[in-house]
Amino acid sequence: MKQIVGLIFALLIFGLSTAAFSQVKNDVLTLTNGEKKEGKVTGITSAQIKFRYPGEEFDYEFSKDEVSKVEFASGRVETFGPSSVGQPAPSSRNPAPSGGPDTHNKVAVLPFEFISNDPGMTPESMSKLVQSTTSNMVRDEYSTLTLQDPLTTNAILAKNNITHSNVASFTPDELAKLLGVEFVIFGTLSITNKGTSTFGSTGTNYKEKENNTYTNNKSTTTTKGGVFSSSSSSTTIEYDTTVDFRMFNDRGDNLYSQSRHVFGTSMDSYKGGIEYMVKRTPFGSKYGKN
Repeated sequence: MKQIVGLIFALLIFGLSTAAFSQVKNDVLTLTNGEKKEGKVTGITSAQIKFRYPGEEFDYEFSKDEVSKVEFASGRVETFGPSSVGQPAPSSRNPAPSGGPDTHNKVAVLPFEFISNDPGMTPESMSKLVQSTTSNMVRDEYSTLTLQDPLTTNAILAKNNITHSNVASFTPDELAKLLGVEFVIFGTLSITNKGTSTFGSTGTNYKEKENNTYTNNKSTTTTKGGVFSSSSSSTTIEYDTTVDFRMFNDRGDNLYSQSRHVFGTSMDSYKGGIEYMVKRTPFGSKYGKN
C-alpha cells in the first residue's frame, strides 16, 4: 500500500513539474508584414523595440514602424500601430518571396566595388575575386551565421537587374530583403599601381691554382688565379591598397564600418586587410579589439 501511495505521489510531482515547465513562454513579436518572431523583448524605447532570440546574447532592434504588436509571455498585448497582418509592406523593390526560408542569421557578401589605375586589372573580375575571398573568410570566421553562396547572391542580383552601376541606388535593408538574408556586407577595394622597383646583386669569386716546380730536389710552389664576377636583378610592381568594409542588418542598421590602409606592397595584400576587419565585426573572434 505504501508503494502505491509513493508511486502516486511521484507521478503527481512529475505532472506538476511538467506543467510548470510547459508554462514557460516566449514573447511574440508580430511585424507589420505578418511575420512573427518568438523570443524575449528586452526593452522598449520611444522609437525601437529591443528583442533577443532564445539562447542568444545579442539584442536586435526593431523600429516601432515595423512592429504591429507584442504578445508578452505574461499575456499582456501591446500594439504599436494599425495591424496589417497578412498584408505585405509597400516597397518599390521586389521583396523576398513569401513563404521563403527564414532569413535569421543569414549573411550575404556583395561584389566589391573595385578601383585601380592598373589597366591589367579588370574591375568585374577583381570585384568577383574579392567577393569570393571575403566570403571564404566569413564562412570560416562566423560560426553563428550561415553564408549565402556568392553564386546565389549574384544570380539574385542579376535577375533583378542590379549591377555595379546602379547598386548604389538600393539601400542596405532593401538589398537584404531582396537577397533573403539578415545581414549584408559591402566593400570597396582600391589598388594603386605605384610603379616598378628593381633590385640587383653582384658577386665576385677568386679561384687560385697551385704549381709545384722541382729544381735540384727542391720544390717551389707558385700560385695564380682569376677573378669571376656575376650579377642578377629582379623587377617588382609595388601597389598601395585601401579596403573599405561595411556590414548592415536587414533594418538598415550599420553594425560595422571601417576603412583600412593595408600593410604591404604586393597585389594580394588586401587579403590581410579584409581578414583583419572580418574578425572585428560583432560576429568575429576579435570583436571589440582595435
